[in-house]
Amino acid sequence: MMIAAPLTAALLLAVAAQSAAPPSSPDPRRPAPAFDNAPPALPGLTRPAVLIVSKTNGYRHDSIAEAVSAIEKLAKARGWSSFATENAAVFNRAQLAKFDVIVFANASGDIYTPDQRAAFQAWIAKGGGFVGLHSAGDGSHPGWFVQMRGNGNFTGHPGGADQFQAADVVLLDRTHPATRHLPPRWRWTDEYYSWDAPPAADAHILVRLDEDSLRLDPKYRMGAGHALVWWRCEGRARIFYSALGHQAEAWSDPAHLKLVDGAMGWAARAEGNGCDGR
Repeated sequence: MMIAAPLTAALLLAVAAQSAAPPSSPDPRRPAPAFDNAPPALPGLTRPAVLIVSKTNGYRHDSIAEAVSAIEKLAKARGWSSFATENAAVFNRAQLAKFDVIVFANASGDIYTPDQRAAFQAWIAKGGGFVGLHSAGDGSHPGWFVQMRGNGNFTGHPGGADQFQAADVVLLDRTHPATRHLPPRWRWTDEYYSWDAPPAADAHILVRLDEDSLRLDPKYRMGAGHALVWWRCEGRARIFYSALGHQAEAWSDPAHLKLVDGAMGWAARAEGNGCDGR
């Protein structure tokens, strides 16, 4: 008993010290999922109008502010109006009807209530234009969204010192408004995503990764089907996806901004072809 008492006292002190320690700060890159119920107030919008969504119920990228600002400037330069929000309650039929294009600026996660999902799907079914950027291709999205995006399930990306690498991306179609300004091979630095399957047979691949131009773990190799940018039709809806745009630097790079601008122009049916006779 003479030995046990000091040990018990020490244990009590340790427990007290642990209880007094401040709680660890939440990781801003991994916010707790939240759902929205009250729609945002929209400004006066002229057409075409772009809805920029950056809500994150999954991983939150540090470059979101730069991405949103850049997309707003692209819309303004076209003479279009835009509205940026992280309130997914904007996915209601009345408000979505005011927009021609929805751009996911590194939005992530399942952000929708059942009614919001239904409103988004109904808007797509009427022929809306969608542009998904970077984390719109990660593994946090629901299955119906992955099907609309048109490729496989996300398997990951290089990490550590290899997370961001300069690599050659190969242009397979330089006639599309998003890619016509790019060279046949474009040297680009990004975080390169991989999936367990290439884009669906109905997808039109614009850009693929040259896997031999960077360090890539075998588990992330997809071979010649390692697409990074593509478009497809969901009925009459124009669906565009680009895996590029993780870092803030991407959102001041002229070549990347032209790619995003061309994607928006195509999705809004302002230029380019596709998805009109279905």
